[in-house]
This record gives sequence, C-alpha cells and structure tokens, in this order.
Amino acid sequence: MLHKKATALFAVLALSTALLGCSKDSSPQNRDDMGNIDDMAGMDMQNHEASATTAKPADVDSVAATPKPTLDLNVDVNGHNATIHFNVTNFKISPEHYSQAAVPGEGHIHLFVDGSPTKVAVKDKVYQLDNLTPGHHTLKASLHTNNHQPYNVEDTTEFDVK
Repeated sequence: MLHKKATALFAVLALSTALLGCSKDSSPQNRDDMGNIDDMAGMDMQNHEASATTAKPADVDSVAATPKPTLDLNVDVNGHNATIHFNVTNFKISPEHYSQAAVPGEGHIHLFVDGSPTKVAVKDKVYQLDNLTPGHHTLKASLHTNNHQPYNVEDTTEFDVK
C-alpha cells in the first residue's frame, strides 16, 4: 500500500516537472553591453513550448538502471571571450532530441552565467561566450533530460577576464 502511494506521488512530481520544463517565458537570447545573457540561445520557442507541455516523465526503472552521469567544466579565456568545454560521462548531448521525450542518459546542458536566473540551453560539448566584461565570472552548468527534467548533476567554475 505504501509502495503504491509513493509510486503515485513520484509520478505526480515527475509529471509536474515535465510540464514546467524550462519555463515558457524564454525567448531568443541577446547580450547587453556588459556581456550578460538576456534569454535562451537559439531556441525554437514554438516547438519548445509544445514539446515541454506534452512531454512524458522518464520511466523510473530505466533511469534507475542507467549509471549516473558526471559533468566537469573547463574554461579557456582569450581576451574578452571564454570557451567552455563540457566534459561528461554516462551522458550523450543530443540536440536532435531537444524538447522531446526523455531518454535515459541523454539530454542537454543548462548554463547560468554570473548567477543570472536566465539560462542558456547548450547542445554541444563546447560553448563560446563572447564580449565578457573584465572581472571575475562564475559559470554554473547542470545536466537535463531531453524534456528538461534535471539529472541533479551540476558543476560550477570561476574565471577572470582581464
């Protein structure tokens, strides 16, 4: 009886997370004069919103059987630009399945720059930040399923632009 209640609660929570997705208030991304990110980079919002609201939660048993992914950030600074390298294990970055059904062990990366609540959807192992302001910067990245559910795997790194 308790197992059935816990399973039902998990299903409701997973569905709620899938329906919330990556928030509907995102729009194509621009940078201001300070190099801050305004919105999501390169997203097809019409496709994103439709997929996020119809996405099904990942199968609990298949996710549990998949080895937990890892994420490690490395940053190369060149002038006012930073190239971020995302080293992942047990995880496939799959831009071809972005905003589709969750598949264990694949998805995309959410990147947050300098504590901004606005995220960048990263769909490759390398990402370039251009025209950063001089000073100290912090990057936080987290792994997400195709339908934007978190894997609860993240990494943070700091660097300086001179």
